[in-house]
Amino acid sequence: MIVRLDALLNEVPTPSLILDFEEIANSYQQFVTSFPGAMIFYAMKANAHPDIIQLVVNRGGGLEIASLAELEKSFSAGADGSRIICSNPIKNPVFLRRMHEAGVYAVVVDSTYEVEKVAQYMPGARVYMRLAVDNTGSVLPLDGKFGVDAELALELCDLSRELGLNPIGLSFHVGSQCLSPMNWVKAIAACGDVWRAATERGHNFHFLDIGGGYPAGSNHDASIPTTAEIGSLVMEAVENYIPPTPEMMLVLEPGRGLSGEAGWLVTTVEGKALRGSGEWLYLDAGVFNGLMEAFEGFPPVVKLLADGVEDRPLRRYTIAGPSCDSCDVVARNLEMPEAHIGERIVFFDVGAYTNEYAVAFNGFPIPRVMALNRDDIDEAQPVHEEAVLA
Repeated sequence: MIVRLDALLNEVPTPSLILDFEEIANSYQQFVTSFPGAMIFYAMKANAHPDIIQLVVNRGGGLEIASLAELEKSFSAGADGSRIICSNPIKNPVFLRRMHEAGVYAVVVDSTYEVEKVAQYMPGARVYMRLAVDNTGSVLPLDGKFGVDAELALELCDLSRELGLNPIGLSFHVGSQCLSPMNWVKAIAACGDVWRAATERGHNFHFLDIGGGYPAGSNHDASIPTTAEIGSLVMEAVENYIPPTPEMMLVLEPGRGLSGEAGWLVTTVEGKALRGSGEWLYLDAGVFNGLMEAFEGFPPVVKLLADGVEDRPLRRYTIAGPSCDSCDVVARNLEMPEAHIGERIVFFDVGAYTNEYAVAFNGFPIPRVMALNRDDIDEAQPVHEEAVLA
């Protein structure tokens, strides 16, 4: 039976994370089209659901991993070492040894200590240096914890070579949910300077990893850059700033950009309260069991599923999760139609960094994952409906 999406979302148990694998496949193809010749290494940390990993591998893509557990999941999907990279700058000896045994293509380094550790446990490995770049304009900046300046990057290249490693290139990350495409352009320009200086020192680079940060949400917010817009600027910047290189490997690490728009989190309003002059709604999913990114500053995009919402007055709510922890607050001052206990609120663009962050704190469950079957949906109704942006 063909039903409307709203009806489908009203039938599932809550909390549930609904994933649209057709949308993920479409996003993968968009990266292929927008970055011609580039290699896609899906950042598994965004959403390590086995079907997403399998989809990427089946389409000839690679996987970017951060841990031994992610490495083993890669093998389960049929990926071999040549299609795996590790961009986590901190790796323990057990993980390094296992990657060495598996023939992982390359790993990142951004400190002398890490170079020495990789040389000890992954002798002869290919390594790439992570540059620190501008994260301004990203919803969640990632600078500070990782990355080095140009001078230290060159010193790490030299040290890597001295210790028997094979320095092959550079990487960077512009920040999560990056809303400024020029961040990639400026970072690529900086890589070009280091690339030329490394060549003068006798290094032969062929690997440029431009990381992740590709945003989700452009389907409902025109201010969010699309994959195509970013790709156009990136490909031009690579041509302008990176020296011509035989067998050049341009690497992308989309995580949110691949799976983010393919997820809906369906929740139920389980409580209401007046606190001072404000109204609160309490859901069966919160910061600890699925919505950590809202706590980190990502503005939620939501829709109230209820009859007659278009005729209800607008209210401003504080949205909270079910746990007894006072920091379990998802959003404040969120405007939406008046909601009642027992009604459902759907969070859009949450196909990434939901269940990967989640724990069953206080005994409240992690959202169950369900696949969206488009054959069951009335195609007259867009899958991405108009939502309310806080």
